[in-house]
Amino acid sequence: MTSNNAQSASTTAPELQRRVNERFGVLPNFFRLSPETPEITERLWGFAQAAYLDNPLPSVFKERLFVYLSRFCAVRYCIARHTGFLIGLGRPAGDKNAPAQSVGDVVKLLRRPLPRGPELQSRLSFYSKSPAPLVEMPTADTQMEDGLFSLASHVFLQTADATECLDALERLLGTVRLQYLLLFLAFVRAAHYWTRVHPEIQFEDDINQLLATHEALASCIIDDPEASTDNITQSILDELPVLRQKADKAIGLLASIVDSSDDAIVSKTLEGVITSWNPGAERLFGYTAKEAIGQHISMIIPIDRRDEETNILARLSQGERIDHFETIRLRKDGKAIDISVTISPLKDAAGRVVGASKVGRDISERKQTEARIQELHEDLELRVSERTAELEGKNRELLKQTDVVRELSGRLLQIQDEERRRIARELHDSAGQLLAAINMNISKVAREKEKLSTGAGRSVEEAADLIQQALVEIRTMSHLLHPPLLDEVGLESAIRGFIEGFAQRSKIDVNLVVKPGFERLSPDLEITIFRVVQECLTNVHRHSGSRKAEVRLARRHGCIHLEVSDEGKGIPLDKQLDLNAPATLGVGFRGMRERIRQLGGTLQVHSTGNGTSVEATLPIEQVRTQQGDL
Repeated sequence: MTSNNAQSASTTAPELQRRVNERFGVLPNFFRLSPETPEITERLWGFAQAAYLDNPLPSVFKERLFVYLSRFCAVRYCIARHTGFLIGLGRPAGDKNAPAQSVGDVVKLLRRPLPRGPELQSRLSFYSKSPAPLVEMPTADTQMEDGLFSLASHVFLQTADATECLDALERLLGTVRLQYLLLFLAFVRAAHYWTRVHPEIQFEDDINQLLATHEALASCIIDDPEASTDNITQSILDELPVLRQKADKAIGLLASIVDSSDDAIVSKTLEGVITSWNPGAERLFGYTAKEAIGQHISMIIPIDRRDEETNILARLSQGERIDHFETIRLRKDGKAIDISVTISPLKDAAGRVVGASKVGRDISERKQTEARIQELHEDLELRVSERTAELEGKNRELLKQTDVVRELSGRLLQIQDEERRRIARELHDSAGQLLAAINMNISKVAREKEKLSTGAGRSVEEAADLIQQALVEIRTMSHLLHPPLLDEVGLESAIRGFIEGFAQRSKIDVNLVVKPGFERLSPDLEITIFRVVQECLTNVHRHSGSRKAEVRLARRHGCIHLEVSDEGKGIPLDKQLDLNAPATLGVGFRGMRERIRQLGGTLQVHSTGNGTSVEATLPIEQVRTQQGDL
């Protein structure tokens, strides 16, 4: 058996040497056969053919990159031999048609620095905006070749920037060419390792003659202290402990922030399995981290809100962030709590979404405050409505359809508007100023919060937040009772301001369409139109279930035309029949109809299962005459 192997090696060696010499034009010592293991040299040649010689990347590009990467190998055989190929002592990448480089070209290549830090980031930014993928591979000594060599070097050396550089290479080259480049880098790495573990591989005579003839080239290859001691690679490795220390410090700081946060901070997989649970989550939901981690997030989700989680996971898988989503969750004791949640996708090093991070905040107290303010607002509206209804009732009892009824009704509406204006002024001036004064005192205490206990300091901050919310609500109620914009700027601005606030409160998208040429109207006409819009949108919010509404306002043929429409469930048929029976109408609708009737206008309501439309027409000239009569 041994004699057969020896005989096979003796017949294989000349044939392999012939093929190597024929391809390169020389026989490199790298492929000199070892008499003990000729089959290994055969396989090494096969690897060289597949990954280097027959690799479809351009020959000069491959050979220049081979020389550039060989600077980072402490053994100088590869850089010297492949420099020889590049300048004509053999064939670049085994291609007999490839043009040779000059010694000056190679020296310039070897003196090209490897960009790192801010310089590398600047180049990455530039390449991210370059047209991609490249139509053709760059030629020698161009900006794009320099860029590809820099990116490939960081991938080859596996620096801290390797992943980002690999992504940039894939963008510039495309998936197929990137794989051929990585195959080439693998062979260069293997060649460097082979020369390191085989110190008997020496420079060939033609290389010795080349280095003896060209001093500048020899200096770059042999005498460069950074290259010969592999300092670039070593310096990169030396940075890793410092980078790790900084990363550990940042991670420790982040963990401290998470643990000390009052908010619940939870992470989960895309399947909804809990992977982390901070102390804030323990306090908010009542489960310990040991009880929660490994469980499905549905443990804190009410049954009637499970669809929310399905929708959230679908949006997260697309990389979407969900901000300040208000919902209801369950504590361990079964108590429902109002929370506001911000959910962010978690990505791995390759940019794939692998999970989610959720930050939850208890907003139960805020919701209670909002509910109380809403109750106060509704109570105020009820009192105004009851007072209006009471006056209307007395008016109907004393007079049932005379000119005096119309006059009293008009006066009633005027009193109602004046009452709204007065209450609005008192809310804004008296209550608002009182809360502002309280807020100033709270602010003084807040500035001294370091002298307070942690709980007291937090209570002061929460009190300040509640006062701010109360101020906002009082300002909102004041504007709803009587908007200042109506007197100061005019109808269009007042309606637009009301719609913006209404949309924020109700989450209903309202589109305002005002035809060009709309000018100021008389005060009575402007307040009437505003109140009709206000009442219609309030009804949309309370009864329609629609998420959209539209207000259209136009001035045509001496009349004002107003239309308020929605896409809701419409008015039931039996209620539509009541629209023409004033005695059975609600207070709000009766108020709208009476206001419009006072000004000589008409009101019509159209409703189907696909929505409701309220249309009002008011004559401009008649209003002016009526105001003159009054």
